[in-house]
Amino acid sequence: MPLAIENNFVDQIEALRDKIFRVTKRLLISSDEAADATQEVIIKLWQLDQNDRKIENMEAYSMTIAKNYCLDRLKSKQANQLSLVENQVTKRQTGLERTLDYKNQWEWVNKLINDLPEKERMVIQLRDIEQYEFDKIAAILDVPQGTVRVYLTRARKKIRTQFLKIQQHGLG
Repeated sequence: MPLAIENNFVDQIEALRDKIFRVTKRLLISSDEAADATQEVIIKLWQLDQNDRKIENMEAYSMTIAKNYCLDRLKSKQANQLSLVENQVTKRQTGLERTLDYKNQWEWVNKLINDLPEKERMVIQLRDIEQYEFDKIAAILDVPQGTVRVYLTRARKKIRTQFLKIQQHGLG
């Protein structure tokens, strides 16, 4: 492969590395698993032949590969065991503090996002955190834009409802 094409591809992927990591982290929760998944996605992209590397939207394509890879991992027994361990570690802590400071609020919101069903979690990550447009999210998730909007509305409502319960009960 010519060096110029190789360098261009490396630059393209390097620019996407952080986004790929954030998406894999949101799905897999574990930073170690997310780092491994990010590496695997980059390897898969690298292994594409030259014709496939001329993909029109490399960002959307890489997010789709990342999502599919993570879903495969989550279906495996090892990922299920890892997820159970992560959930045990992040269970609600009881303490004497009755008010939530900003950092604690963000931790709760993050936990609530992680507890969402997979598609709602992905939509929140891609729309509210990564700032993707609805059409790109629809392409990544392979669903109609209307469905993306429904997932987003449901996810935001669940987060808001749960967060208000947390604040009312002074948990944190």
